[in-house]
Amino acid sequence: MSLLQKWLGGNKRYISNLGATFISQAATALSVLFITPYLVRQLGESSFSFYGVLLNLVLVASVFDFGLNAGLCHRLIQEPHRKNLLINAVFFFSPIVFVSAIPVFFFLFYAGWVANSPSTGLLSIVLALVVTQNMLALQFESILQSVNKIFFSKLLRMGRTVVETCLLYVLSELGDILWLLIASVAVNFVFLIALFLVAKKQLSFNISWSHFKWTALFSQLKYSGWYFASALAAVIAYNVQIVLLGKYLTDTQMATFLLIFRFFEVIRIGMTNFTQVLFPTISMRQAAGDWKGIYANFKMVFLRVFALSLLIFSFIFLKGYDVFVWWSDYYNSESLSTFQVYTLYVFFLVIDHVAVIYLLALKFNKVPAIISILQSVLSLFATIIFIQQIGLPGAVWASLLLFGLTSLIFNPLYLMHHLRKQQAIL
Repeated sequence: MSLLQKWLGGNKRYISNLGATFISQAATALSVLFITPYLVRQLGESSFSFYGVLLNLVLVASVFDFGLNAGLCHRLIQEPHRKNLLINAVFFFSPIVFVSAIPVFFFLFYAGWVANSPSTGLLSIVLALVVTQNMLALQFESILQSVNKIFFSKLLRMGRTVVETCLLYVLSELGDILWLLIASVAVNFVFLIALFLVAKKQLSFNISWSHFKWTALFSQLKYSGWYFASALAAVIAYNVQIVLLGKYLTDTQMATFLLIFRFFEVIRIGMTNFTQVLFPTISMRQAAGDWKGIYANFKMVFLRVFALSLLIFSFIFLKGYDVFVWWSDYYNSESLSTFQVYTLYVFFLVIDHVAVIYLLALKFNKVPAIISILQSVLSLFATIIFIQQIGLPGAVWASLLLFGLTSLIFNPLYLMHHLRKQQAIL
């Protein structure tokens, strides 16, 4: 048997998970690249910017599952005998989120913190539905992740993305953002049913009020606290910043930023897939006490991701803007300088993501989460100052400088310190 055959035989699950993730990401990338410029043309810069702000508002609100789903995946691996108790605790938290989200969204519109709409009441309900659906989808995906069968959820998500894109293409001709969101809600319902059925088949569990215990919910909230903190830091850095920019940028500047953001999100998510699918494997090795293997694997993955990222982002820095202009039809001095600095920012984000996944999977994320939150909050204040001084590129420079001086350096050093410490204990 050759070395390649031996490696393929020993890594079948990783390859299937990674392969499905890349296929799903390719479908998502093509959908985003196709539908985004079309929506700009159909909705106009003002409505497209408002739609982009709403989507980011949904992502901001979705973080208030308080890390329950990330914690659920880790606990299902570490404590499989408590699966029904843990799954029901997380599941029945969703209605609480839905009911709470409606008045919060309504207040944001009413207070003028987010641009108002003639259908504020209905829009608040639809947004709350999307947030709740996102949380439930993450729960069923976490269940599949806990049994290391990520490929099921990725393939289902691919189908959801394709159907949603087709509906957005048709409905965008109406020029009404509310209909676009309603289409997403309808697709999400079908997606959730499919996810639930697949997850239940792969890990036998029962959803029933009789299995719900408030003590289990509070225990899960406590256990997941630092997962929530880590997610909150990421949301502040990416999504809250976009909501904030909606108050300071012109419609053209906001549309330009959203197009650049969408363009690089495709690249960032694709590049981080290598490490994202490692989460359950890392947690399983932790449960087995294989700290030496975890440490060796981290160094290998970090070096491979660094080398691949250096190659890809060098090409993007040199030729990527031409592709962006061809795709978006947006060309001006601000878009060029913003694109260039965003290239550097996403390169560092991809490198940092290796350490982040290991920290999350091993639950070593308390101190990194605190630093990330402080860095993200400071970057919001820096964003306001920088865009007033140097315009649109200042929004990216603010994030890049604060990230580069904090988490980018701290995360890998902190992880290696703890891995060496665990090895010394053995």
